[in-house]
Amino acid sequence: MAVDFMNNQKELRILRGTTIVCFLFGVLGVMFAFMADSKSMLLDGMYSFIQSLFILSSSFVLKIALKKDDEKYQFGYGAFEPFFIALRTVALLTMNFILGSSALTALFSGGYRTEANLGMIFTGLSIVGCAIVWKILYTNARKMGSPLLFAEARSWINDTLLSVAVLLSFAIMAILDRTGHPEIAAYIDPLITIAFVISLCFPLFKMLFNSIRELLSAAPPESVQEELDAILEKYKSKYDFKSYMAYSSKQGRVLLSTIHIFLKREEKIAVLDKIRKEIMKEIQKSWTYVDTDIVFSIDPEWLKYSAIGDDSTIAR
Repeated sequence: MAVDFMNNQKELRILRGTTIVCFLFGVLGVMFAFMADSKSMLLDGMYSFIQSLFILSSSFVLKIALKKDDEKYQFGYGAFEPFFIALRTVALLTMNFILGSSALTALFSGGYRTEANLGMIFTGLSIVGCAIVWKILYTNARKMGSPLLFAEARSWINDTLLSVAVLLSFAIMAILDRTGHPEIAAYIDPLITIAFVISLCFPLFKMLFNSIRELLSAAPPESVQEELDAILEKYKSKYDFKSYMAYSSKQGRVLLSTIHIFLKREEKIAVLDKIRKEIMKEIQKSWTYVDTDIVFSIDPEWLKYSAIGDDSTIAR
């Protein structure tokens, strides 16, 4: 498994920096929410506060996920990354459910009043701050191919949109108050809270589903499989292989693959080792973190007795 040390250190610095920013936004958000008596603002603040605790944990998870295999985890620690993301997603879904239930109860009991002017000041600052942090995270996540940074970026864009909704609710309430409709204004905050709880749940469920798939060693996205096939097709033509079969899964940033290559004729071990090294170097150009086994064979019949081979598998 290839490890880019410089990228890892930069990733850790980004995670630590966003932890501080997120914690400050969370504390200030909760304080202003109580002062303004706004549940939508409380959702915004709690989202940031809980997120900061998980970002703090992300740096430890990153160190664990990139550890080399040992006697305890003989296939490496890559699964810790999707496992952590799954736990984090469940926690955020739980928080959304609690705050959504509270807003729903308030909606059917006459709503509530909030201090719009006070809330608009903090919410405006929150939108700008969250958008800047999201941009930094998203840009670096794409450069490094980091699942943790992508997860953080998704959380920050959700937080940005949530702050936009809170600001919108305050603006609508201020307009309704000035136009003589205070009774309608009381329902705006719980309505906005419920709407955003619902909208935030969809990407969170998707993130949870993807993490569970990775933990269950499901096949990676089709784009990953197609790219791996393209590499193998290239060497199949170059060395005139009879066929090949590729099995792969993805855990966090680590691509796990077992490749069976069937030869038309016998070759010396030294020649096969050279080809194996060449293919693995090519794979590592596309994925920095890989754990690949390449097996050469002439007779595919032995696969019937293998745990991963069966008669239904189609060789390419």
